[in-house]
Amino acid sequence: MWRNKRGVDLLDMPEMAAFFERLDRVNQEELLALRAAWQATHRQEHEYAWNAVRVVGVDQGLSKEIGRVRDAAMAWSRRASDVIPYVFLADVLSWQQIKMEASEAIVDAALAVALGDRLDARVHDILIEPWLRATAGG
Repeated sequence: MWRNKRGVDLLDMPEMAAFFERLDRVNQEELLALRAAWQATHRQEHEYAWNAVRVVGVDQGLSKEIGRVRDAAMAWSRRASDVIPYVFLADVLSWQQIKMEASEAIVDAALAVALGDRLDARVHDILIEPWLRATAGG
């Protein structure tokens, strides 16, 4: 699907399909570890990485695509899970809360996967490292 003047659809890449497939299989412990690893990264590092993502978006005409990736990752964090079909309502609410608390880390990882080598190595590592640590390599 053509999404911008360069004809790039970041969500329609095999790497993104694999990322979201793996995301659908994360468990509570991995999400908690993901959130903790993301929070352990200094705020300045997050700001540096996000500024670099914005620059890539502007320079390569991918700002809308970056927004689409972010929206898809946030949508995953908000949607109810059908992985656990028979649980108490309190458990579902707890799972939803954990997903939402990990959403920033999920967005960062999704952008690292989507932008790949369009990002310099330092920025890519800042964005993907919490994901790799929490999921034992992805």
